[in-house]
Formats: sequence, structure tokens, C-alpha cells
Amino acid sequence: MSEDRISDSELNALVDGELDPARQAEIEISLAEDPDSARRVARYRSQNAGLHALYDDILHEDIPPKIAAAFETRRSGVPQWAAMAAAIALFVVGAAGGWIVRGEADVEPAQQVAAGPPIDTQELMVRASMAHVVSHEDELHAVSAGSKAEVGDYLADRMGKPVRVPSLDTFGYRLVGSRVLPDTNGPAAQFVFADETGKKVSLYVRGEQADGVDITYALADDLSMFYWNDSGSSYAMVTRVDDEKGREALLTAAKAVYGQLSQ
Repeated sequence: MSEDRISDSELNALVDGELDPARQAEIEISLAEDPDSARRVARYRSQNAGLHALYDDILHEDIPPKIAAAFETRRSGVPQWAAMAAAIALFVVGAAGGWIVRGEADVEPAQQVAAGPPIDTQELMVRASMAHVVSHEDELHAVSAGSKAEVGDYLADRMGKPVRVPSLDTFGYRLVGSRVLPDTNGPAAQFVFADETGKKVSLYVRGEQADGVDITYALADDLSMFYWNDSGSSYAMVTRVDDEKGREALLTAAKAVYGQLSQ
């Protein structure tokens, strides 16, 4: 079977178990001779597993009225795809409600030229956490010979403005890649770091003119985040932590990045 007969929609349907048995068997056989499609399927399955790990607890909660209303629109003539899209959007936004947010002391206040509105912490948390969960090294712009300048040029070219590239080398994490992601305020940047064991730390950067926000801690299950706003951008550093020691290590790294990017 030729590769062009396997569309992304079919690969997604395969991962979700939505194909009829005959077509599923055909595609699974073809994947043995199509490594690119096989890698995409593996990536989609990994993304699904990550999202389930992060948000499955929410599925056991009572359905919020707004989401129930989104599905109810099917009875009033709204197309099924529109109702589903609305429900998914509300689910993702609602997922941020699972974060526990705590203030963090001992950080110099962010310096702002002019005051602005509060940052959209819910939007930042959702986008940063989902970007962390579904990031894969083969989707990132790889770092060649550890060149921060090359990474900065790559991001600046796609975001239309200079982008500072942080370093976590002193914490045992090397920059493995970066990417540009869509955001409500324009393109956002994500930096992904990894240690020798493969443990991942990511930094999400979105443009946002707002009041300066000191480094603040947020927690959802085993996924921890330190976020802040400074000089027209909001930042979120995300990783999975096992204990208080891991949280403190993440805070130390966040403070270091804060210092690098606010110079």
C-alpha cells in the first residue's frame, strides 16, 4: 500500500480505535513498510497517553453545565463537529482548574515600564502544561553543536522578534530543541531540556503585556510549574517532580532562567 493512501485522519482514527476492522488490518500491515507513518502513530499514542495521565481524573468529575450545554446543542440543529469542538475547548480550559497555585517569595519583583492587566494564568497553565506533555524530540528544532545563537536566530525568524535562549547546563539539563507554537497572542516559543536520564524540563514563552508577576508555583498531580511575567512576556517552566526536593530544584532553575532573561 502506498504512503499517500494513509492520511493523517486515518492514522488518528487507527490510534483512537475508530476504523473498521478490515481497514485497520490493512493500515497495520502497511505500517511495517512505512517507518514514517509508524513513527507518527507511535507519537500520537504517546500524546494520548500523556494527556490521559494529566487529565483523566477530570473525566470522573460531574460534567459542568457549560459542557453539558455544548453537547445539548446537537438537539437544536448545531452540527456535531461544532458541538464537539466547543465541548473540547471548555474541557481543556476547565482542566486548568485542577492546578493549585501558591505564591513564591524571595524573588525580585518584575520590572515593568508600564502597568497592564493581570496575566491570563489559566491560559498560560493550560498551554504550557499541554505543550510539555505532548512535546517529542523529533518534533523539535534540534540544537546543533549546542549553538544558542542558532536557536535564537531560528526562533526570531519565525516569531518576528528577538528571542533570548536560556541555559540550564549548570543544573544538568541540556537544551535538546525548541519550537514555535500558536497562541492567542501570536506565536509562542517552547524550549525543551533533558538530563542524562531523559527527564524533561520545558520553558513556555508567550507574549503578554501585563503587570509584572513574581515567580509563582502551581501544581497539578505530579506536574509542577513555576510561572512569571516580565517585559511583555509570560513564562512557565514545567516538569514532573517526585518530592519537595524536586520542587526546590525546579524553583532554583526557574530563578536562574528569570535572571538570564530579565537582564
